[in-house]
Amino acid sequence: MAEPNLVESTGRPGPVTHPSLKDAAAAYLREEILTGRLVPGTKIDQDEISRALGMSRLPVREALIELAQEGLIDAVPRRGAFVARLERADIIDHYRIFGLIAGLAASRAATSLTEEQLGELRRIHESFVAATDPEEKARRNHDFHKMINQANGSRRLASVLGLLSRSLPVRYFEFVPQWAEISASHHARILSALEARDAHDAQRIVEHHIAESGELAVEILQEMGYWSRPAGDWDDADDADDADDADDADEPGAA
Repeated sequence: MAEPNLVESTGRPGPVTHPSLKDAAAAYLREEILTGRLVPGTKIDQDEISRALGMSRLPVREALIELAQEGLIDAVPRRGAFVARLERADIIDHYRIFGLIAGLAASRAATSLTEEQLGELRRIHESFVAATDPEEKARRNHDFHKMINQANGSRRLASVLGLLSRSLPVRYFEFVPQWAEISASHHARILSALEARDAHDAQRIVEHHIAESGELAVEILQEMGYWSRPAGDWDDADDADDADDADDADEPGAA
């Protein structure tokens, strides 16, 4: 299955030294939300996130603005930022949109990849199949899709794919025992279409590959109880908290 989001989260991470602190904070929060560790309605404690990541509140606030634009966060005036509720259709639609764009990239890759690049793509695929470590499989999976997505050199296409991929759940290899086997089968078909220079078939297979990933993501979240868990503290926040958080600085858009 397509597994574009490879952010690792194991509880509370140590201090972050990534060049973009905002991106690191967004990646951490995105993973917490999309794996259900932060349930819908939960208020984001910016101070807690700042301490956990070893950064100031500013990059966390900027990350919340980005996540609000992605639909993962609801910014409530004078109350703060809350985890938005994702419906099943939201996830399915997101994957299908991503699949359409990735399919376009694959169709172009069928005619733009050089023979040398196709050889490298096959080596990546073979490394994926041979790998026994889940993290190594995830890296090879990422490399496989990245090479296809960037093959035609369109900056606009790469930008849109990057934007869409950041909001996709879930780390499949952690939850689905058959993930690697299914992915290997799909990748082999994609690779065969690319090697045959069949743009139409490459596009069709990639679209199906990612759409099926969306259905699997919904199944995973369903099994994790994502839609059966009680909402967080959005509707039940007490007046004292509201008073404490009434200043603009606690809203994602504050300076």
